[in-house]
Amino acid sequence: MIQAIKNGNEKALGLFYKENFGKILHLVLKNSGSDDDARDVYQDCMMEVVLQIRGGRLDQLSSRLSTYLYSVCYYKWIDRLRQRGKQMQTGFDDDLETAVIEEDDSSPYLPALEKVLTQIGEKCMLLLKAFYYEKLTMTQIASKLGFADDNSAKSQKNKCMDKARFLGKNVLKQFYS
Repeated sequence: MIQAIKNGNEKALGLFYKENFGKILHLVLKNSGSDDDARDVYQDCMMEVVLQIRGGRLDQLSSRLSTYLYSVCYYKWIDRLRQRGKQMQTGFDDDLETAVIEEDDSSPYLPALEKVLTQIGEKCMLLLKAFYYEKLTMTQIASKLGFADDNSAKSQKNKCMDKARFLGKNVLKQFYS
């Protein structure tokens, strides 16, 4: 699956996307979240994982790709709950393999992700790649991409993620209108 996604196989990416959304939806709904929260977390994490795959960072992954994606989503959801002042109600291993909810074949989420990845802009793509799959510090990113300091790089990373979320939501609005 990793090699297929890395090679740009849209069907493989679509299948991977559809097979795993239900697990994340279940995780978020079971832990003080909404459908929209699940979509936001999943979009962010899918973008992160796809960037890591395309950058070669997951070529030697020792676990299943779906398990890796689940763990990325799990920890991102924990972070969001902490920001809201809430706690997780279930553990990481709870119902991982059984938390599958079928996704409609006409799901707009994969096309939205693909469109966001193509529209986000070169500078944002470089910054997000450096942060998410090269795992560079903000100081290193600032130096590599020519920002004044690490705070400028962090601010730009946040703007890029906001832009990605905005683009994704607009694409989804178009689908539902």
